[in-house]
Formats: sequence, C-alpha cells, structure tokens
Amino acid sequence: MGSTAKAIMTGFICRLCSEQKKVVIHLYTSRAKKLKLLKKIKLLPISVDKYDNLPKTICEQCVSKLEAQYDLLQKIRRSNSVHRSHRMHHSNGRCPAECPLHGEDESTESEMEVQGTSS
Repeated sequence: MGSTAKAIMTGFICRLCSEQKKVVIHLYTSRAKKLKLLKKIKLLPISVDKYDNLPKTICEQCVSKLEAQYDLLQKIRRSNSVHRSHRMHHSNGRCPAECPLHGEDESTESEMEVQGTSS
C-alpha cells in the first residue's frame, strides 16, 4: 500500500487508532464540521492542531465510537442536571410538581439500596 509517510500525506492514517484505512474523514471538511468532530475530539485526552504534522483524518469506525462516547457523556450530563435539580426541589421531603422527577417512583431506588447493604 506504500510507505507510512505517503499514507499520512494522502490521508489514509486515522488520527485516533493509527490504522491505515481506505475511507476516512478529514477533520477540516464540511462533513467533519457537520458531525462536530473537532468539538467531540476535545473530550479526548489528545490535542489536535490544524498545523501539527499528525494525521488530520479519522476512520469511520473511530467516528462511530466517538459519536457513542459523546452521546453517553451528554446523557450523563443531562442526568446529573436532572438529579441536582431534583434534590434542589426537595426542601421539605416532598416531591413538588416542578421537580423534573415528579411522579417517579423513588421506592425502587430505596429498596435497591437496602438490598445492596443487607447482602
């Protein structure tokens, strides 16, 4: 398939997994902007600079994994916000209508805690 240096120049090396791939997405294209890849990559413990000499492409498998990670992090953030708001509304021990979890059955959570501690 050619040298690694040539593959990097032609965009066949994935920045995330370092594997040579035939199909990749360049980080600075309209498709990458539409997928918000640079924003999602910022959640990873790497830095990407437009002018560094590292690959600027990501393979489709890594894009899929990055999307799943981003979705999970967003879900965790929303859930954390709901739980914080839920606790904020409970000054008197009752669940008011404006609470985001109003009507949710909290007994299941309490039962699970009791079962977990009694085992």
